[in-house]
Amino acid sequence: MEFPHLDGHIVKVQRDKVTWPGARLRKKDEGMPSLENNNRKGMLIITFDVEFPKTEMSDEQKKQIIEILQQQDIKPKAYNGL
Repeated sequence: MEFPHLDGHIVKVQRDKVTWPGARLRKKDEGMPSLENNNRKGMLIITFDVEFPKTEMSDEQKKQIIEILQQQDIKPKAYNGL
């Protein structure tokens, strides 16, 4: 995925893992400029807000999601938003 930075350049982000709501990713040298040396930049921390469908899914869509997310050895737990 790509998004525009505050200064206008494009920041590219790639995730090879499952991205959960609230996941954070650090991008070195993409943050705010240093006060002492404006040629150095800090760490940009990206927090993901995962958006889920708001409409009902068809039985076929539900079946596909179940197949993709099949994980018998992992027990589900509640996410509290923090």
